[in-house]
Amino acid sequence: MLKPKKSVEKMSGYFVPLYEKQWDYKLDSNENNYGPSGKVLEALKNCDFSSVSFYPFYGELSQKIADYNNVNLNNIKVTNGADEAISGIIQTYLEEGESLLTLDISFEMPVIYTHISGGEVIKVPFKTKWNFPINDFLKEMENPRVKIIYVASPNNPTGNIIDEDDLKRILDKSLGKAVIIDETYANYSGYSYTKYAKLYNNVFVVKSFSKDFALAGMRLGYIISNENNINYLKNVISPFSVNAFALKAGIAALGDLDYFNRIKTEINQSKTELKVFFETFGAVVYKSYANFLLVDFKEKAEFVFNKLKSNNITVKLFKRGSLLENHLRITIPTKEGVEKIKDILSDKPMLVFDMDGVLIDASNSYRLAIEKTYEKYTGKSVSKEEIQAAKNLGGLNNDWDLTQYLLKKEGINIKYSEIVDVFQSIYWDNGNGLINNESFLFDKNILLELSKQYNLAIYTGRPKKEAFYALKKFDVVNLFYPIVTSDDVPEGKCKPDSYGLNYIKDITISNKYYYMGDTIDDMKCAIGADYYPIGVLPPQDKSEFLINSLKSNGAKDVIISINDLKDILEKVDETICQN
Repeated sequence: MLKPKKSVEKMSGYFVPLYEKQWDYKLDSNENNYGPSGKVLEALKNCDFSSVSFYPFYGELSQKIADYNNVNLNNIKVTNGADEAISGIIQTYLEEGESLLTLDISFEMPVIYTHISGGEVIKVPFKTKWNFPINDFLKEMENPRVKIIYVASPNNPTGNIIDEDDLKRILDKSLGKAVIIDETYANYSGYSYTKYAKLYNNVFVVKSFSKDFALAGMRLGYIISNENNINYLKNVISPFSVNAFALKAGIAALGDLDYFNRIKTEINQSKTELKVFFETFGAVVYKSYANFLLVDFKEKAEFVFNKLKSNNITVKLFKRGSLLENHLRITIPTKEGVEKIKDILSDKPMLVFDMDGVLIDASNSYRLAIEKTYEKYTGKSVSKEEIQAAKNLGGLNNDWDLTQYLLKKEGINIKYSEIVDVFQSIYWDNGNGLINNESFLFDKNILLELSKQYNLAIYTGRPKKEAFYALKKFDVVNLFYPIVTSDDVPEGKCKPDSYGLNYIKDITISNKYYYMGDTIDDMKCAIGADYYPIGVLPPQDKSEFLINSLKSNGAKDVIISINDLKDILEKVDETICQN
């Protein structure tokens, strides 16, 4: 099998989705949500056959870029986005075995391009969020292997800028090393260090039309450096890498700077509005000089991410195990987008559901598995009434416990693990068992209507794989977050202990919590976590005895069917408002 060179074989690339997804607001890649100037669209409409048939000429756009940045024409190299600019500089100046110096949290493409070139990467960590670690950075610059220094200002994803005095210290110490100053977001910050490309012969300022002029789809960027450097770069970067349509778009964009300045003002206003809103529920919002916010939502990060995602808003959630854990990077949307985010994340009541007997009819799955397991060891049947009576006693965490209880009642002592194995072979059987006999109890139209007014979550005694299997089967899994299962609860903390419901409180944003369950343990669990407890009668037991048992153990209301929930909630909400 043909293999690439070793530097490519061992590296990880930058993942890009193959197809466009449906969203209302795409806020995960820092594109300009306002779109380009109308003059850009008009210029593209007026393209003629020569724009397609002949290779492009870069003089007009290069001159406009030079004038815009107050440099000479021979200081400009137009590129296919800022990515090609960075890649071209690295390919031109980095020898195999030499190193690129950067921050440990910054734009990833320079790292990828360095590895492709056979170079190494030295990353300097932040000591405090997000203050540029200048002394550590300068110390690493002493490493003789460092050939290229990469600094982004503003930095992505942290949003901070490098102080000019710190930058000058880097430049003064950079003799013999190439310094890339990535100013992709600089037009939002009000701070540009373009002048240093004229003052130092080793400085490369990289800019883009993607984030400010909303031309991300056109892939247009450029490099500012001295004439000798630009000539070397022309030897490496493809001569016709920027297409004629991107040229037309760039020229038109630079011809309507008033449009960008209006958009910049609106983005800064929206940035402030979102910052104030996020801080109302305890989030840490870092100062950003770009068109995005980096927000530490702490333990509520995944809840916020999933609430936005389920409402067709995409944002960037960072992986666990780093300084960015629980952080979201959110591109600033239009004013309408800001209002939608505020509406989605505003305090709403949280409805938390048990699954079996409440959302799902398990009488022909879990209950039948109890019967079959019982019959295997006793040689006789157990009635549905006996099973329900045991269930109504409380204190049995799951149906394995219930089965063991029934067997012991008959004087039969079987190892718990063996009971579990037999039960699971009947009920689960790798997705081929009685789990497929289950039906969904909740009218989906009612559920969807409730999802617009309430946050929805699940706390169930089911194992995770069985809970998700059922919810996916009934095509409702995306309506609930979080979904807390027995796998998420420490040993000894299952119902009636309130650990699971308190955990949901810790990781969500809501102003009132309800719990819907069908057992006395569910009610005790709800009371202990200060939830509003609502008893739901399961399909197999609509008796007065169970109604009274649920009420005597804390249920504020008991409903015959989960489909009666909307009416009960309206009465409860009305009572709360009157009080």
